[in-house]
Amino acid sequence: MCSIGEDDFGDEGATHAMLPGSSTVGTVITAGSCNKCGLNSLELYKLNFRAAECHECFLNYARHKFRAALGAAKALPRNAEVLLLVDGSAESLVLLDMLHFAQTQNTFKRLHCSARVLHIDARASPSDNDPLSTLNELRKRYAPFEFYVIQLGAEVHSLQLLKDYSASRLDSTENKLRSLTARQDYVRQQRKRLISAVAIQLQCTHVFEPSISTSLAAQLLTSVALGRGGSVALDVALLDDRLQGGVSLLRPLKDLNEQEVQFYINAQQLQPFQSDDPSRLSDASLQNLTSAFVVNLQLNYVSTVSTVFRTGNKIAAKRQPIVEVPSTCALCHSELDSGLSDTLLAIEYSRAVSEMGVALQQHDNMEALEKRARQRLGSVKDLCHACRNVQAELTSGSLI
Repeated sequence: MCSIGEDDFGDEGATHAMLPGSSTVGTVITAGSCNKCGLNSLELYKLNFRAAECHECFLNYARHKFRAALGAAKALPRNAEVLLLVDGSAESLVLLDMLHFAQTQNTFKRLHCSARVLHIDARASPSDNDPLSTLNELRKRYAPFEFYVIQLGAEVHSLQLLKDYSASRLDSTENKLRSLTARQDYVRQQRKRLISAVAIQLQCTHVFEPSISTSLAAQLLTSVALGRGGSVALDVALLDDRLQGGVSLLRPLKDLNEQEVQFYINAQQLQPFQSDDPSRLSDASLQNLTSAFVVNLQLNYVSTVSTVFRTGNKIAAKRQPIVEVPSTCALCHSELDSGLSDTLLAIEYSRAVSEMGVALQQHDNMEALEKRARQRLGSVKDLCHACRNVQAELTSGSLI
């Protein structure tokens, strides 16, 4: 059934009909008349497929997307305790500004929740670029939000208020992983585990993650490439319920694109301070290559992100039959996938063939081959397929 008008003509208009080479870069016009309210403005914002808008009209448009994402799904109950993640990226500062604005409105329009801000210090060394001064400026600007800081890889009891924070050197398991792909995947899961632990510590029931459509589109393709297809729906959905302690992870900026984020940053005069991670500048990982592929394709085909992202919205998570105690991965907390797909058994069967090739030709023992494949599949019962791949890259020790 044709779905034109339902999805393809969404926020980006008829992008699917544009020819390769069309520009996705909008413009900020210095002065003119707003096409929405009709008032003259010194600065107009011209988004793709939208008329030029003044400062206030653009902010209302962007903030409406934030409120609509939460309101349409009714995912945030009244008076909820929210933990907001701020990593210094443009997306996180936009989310911080939007949430603060939503809580300073009158009673009728106010977003009724209590928010705390968390910054995860992922610096390799305390001597690296220090974000504390910028965080302190944000704390003053967005009072009365409380700002907390914790180091990546630290125990939850080391959580400190921003004014009391001091960094220390920690040993990291990621340095024991051979490939960059495994290291980045492990760090992502480690961050999620730390976030859920901090949320429980601060008695927060919901976590706001600053993910936009571009990053979610890349994450969808990355999850499939890494073997997380069984849980890919939750990786890009508005609501992710895999965190421990009943904590819900929300992505209220999922409908914003890169252009809207950059215009919002300019409109509110925000200064992103996220330091460049050297590992993200390399092409030696599936995550980096997939992200670069999506970004480069988006430059020539502006419907790329919209198509991938909206496809992800239509994917439903595959659940195991209802059991008394659900089996979940000890690292990523997704449902274990060994019983969900015959593909994983086929993968282990192929590996067993590679290992037992000579013996197989000598004894022609097919039953032993299949038995070995099933043993390999169930050898690490606490980890899903993707996390087992990370475990295989570990030079020593264990992930859990």
